[in-house]
Amino acid sequence: MQTPVLFLPGTLCDERLWQPVWHHMAHINRRYVPLQWANSLSDMLQLTSDRVLPDEKVHLVGFSMGGYIAAKWALQHPSQVVSLTLIGYCLSGLSSAETQRRTDMLRYLRSNAFKPNSAFLANLMHPNRVNDQSVADPVMEMAHDLGKATLIAHTQATTPRENLLKDIARLSSKISLIGADEDKIAPINDMKTEHGSVRNADFYTLNQAGHMMPLEYPQKIAQLLLRCIAPAK
Repeated sequence: MQTPVLFLPGTLCDERLWQPVWHHMAHINRRYVPLQWANSLSDMLQLTSDRVLPDEKVHLVGFSMGGYIAAKWALQHPSQVVSLTLIGYCLSGLSSAETQRRTDMLRYLRSNAFKPNSAFLANLMHPNRVNDQSVADPVMEMAHDLGKATLIAHTQATTPRENLLKDIARLSSKISLIGADEDKIAPINDMKTEHGSVRNADFYTLNQAGHMMPLEYPQKIAQLLLRCIAPAK
């Protein structure tokens, strides 16, 4: 039986993030972790555990916030993790400036409406893709459907984020990092610096890509993921 592959989405995302990727990965044992249902960090970790049988070994694939949850779960259950693939996520945690920005955003959202707009898209996508409906539409649909309550819950649950770099570097699992050259959320230079501390990790860069890599380049991401979950030679 194939080793299960658990897919974890990012902030304000659901399975629509992964569906274009899954189209190119038809023959895997796929499981989805619905982090959009979670209201706390413990909820997110429990939802992940709920999709793993006792003593079962799995591949973990986490995007952005989902990368944080995948990494934390891997550290809690190292013997059950065959591979850990992190997409658009920085293991070194949130800077004090980013933590403050999130605090300010939460304060604003508690008394104001959340209205995803063109600036919201521009922060997440490569400039060449903001008018691409196959990318922009799912991002906006997820934002509208999940809404302010989910954005607040996701942000509160994962802020602050501690530095997991040293602990992840000690894992015996196969580790892969995937970044985008124009990612404003997880800058490629930060990810490259972190890769230097995780010597056993593979590192892949998508060019002319923004943060929403699974939607911008689903076939490329699928091809990389199949390589990431392949047995080590």
